[in-house]
Amino acid sequence: MPFNLRAILLPDARADADTFWLGLGIIAFFDALRLTVLDAGPAMLVWLVILFFMASVHINRLRDAGRQPPLVIIPLAAGVAVKAIVAIIAVTAAMLPGFMDYLEDAGVDLEDPAAVQAAGQNEELIAGFQERMIENEAETLAAFSSGDWPSAVAFWLTVFAIGFWFARMPRRA
Repeated sequence: MPFNLRAILLPDARADADTFWLGLGIIAFFDALRLTVLDAGPAMLVWLVILFFMASVHINRLRDAGRQPPLVIIPLAAGVAVKAIVAIIAVTAAMLPGFMDYLEDAGVDLEDPAAVQAAGQNEELIAGFQERMIENEAETLAAFSSGDWPSAVAFWLTVFAIGFWFARMPRRA
């Protein structure tokens, strides 16, 4: 079967299982390229285009299988949810050393778990740490960008896992 680029890019064609997998692979490649080349602002806008193409290839696979296109919400919602969760975890892990340094500078005994917990709930210390994050923009941006690749990998693993279900849908007349 010839390669159908339209089935990957626009939601108005049929995509058999091979075209579906090829489309997901191409879109994932461009997502990796997006993360490598673009800064945060443009990368976010391009990610919306990536989501559109991903939805298109899923809709076309559903159309080929004779299923309803609204099922496309499953890989989109699951992928975005997993991406958000992993990004939050990665950013939190990246900010934790800076927060611990801030607590140590503020005189909190890091060897005492109760003192660390109390400091973590102290609104003045939290406000001070937020101010420090605003002042150290480069450090803050580095912490936030640390979630880019882990969240992208989690997103695509989720989409590919659900893709097995979509690819196995039998073709209907």
